[in-house]
Amino acid sequence: MNHQRGFTLVELIVVIILIGIISVTAASRFSGRSGFDAYITRDQAISIMRQIQIAAMQGQGVSSNNQNVTSSLLVVPSCLGAANICSQRFRTQTPDALWQQDTHTKFSSSQSFITFNLLGQPVSAQGERICTNNGCEITITAKNKQTTHICINSQGYISAGVCASEY
Repeated sequence: MNHQRGFTLVELIVVIILIGIISVTAASRFSGRSGFDAYITRDQAISIMRQIQIAAMQGQGVSSNNQNVTSSLLVVPSCLGAANICSQRFRTQTPDALWQQDTHTKFSSSQSFITFNLLGQPVSAQGERICTNNGCEITITAKNKQTTHICINSQGYISAGVCASEY
């Protein structure tokens, strides 16, 4: 009797598929979260910015954690969020700000201090309209040098992406 030794074609295909699935899973574990830091932080920043804007439009002075909320956004390399939170000497855990130490990103902006009026439009501390023409652009840079952008246009619309000319 002649006995065949080896694997059938079906067994080989199943093994190749299983190795492929395992390698994709392992590769995603090794890549870590650094590839997503900038995008995750951008989405969180947009949420915080809109929260500050809505609080300004409603004239509210207290956030969910009963701290004073200003209608101002502060963007400095180490923090993006409510001006009264980011200007504190010591970092506090709050949903009103993102800190460089927590997000592993740096923040930069064409305007570091933005206040929103009752219409939700960005204005300076003196009440003058800002972010006109091309809007105010905020750049978020992750440790792996990946960058994302947020744009606040002259009417107050906050969106992901690079600011483009409104005209």
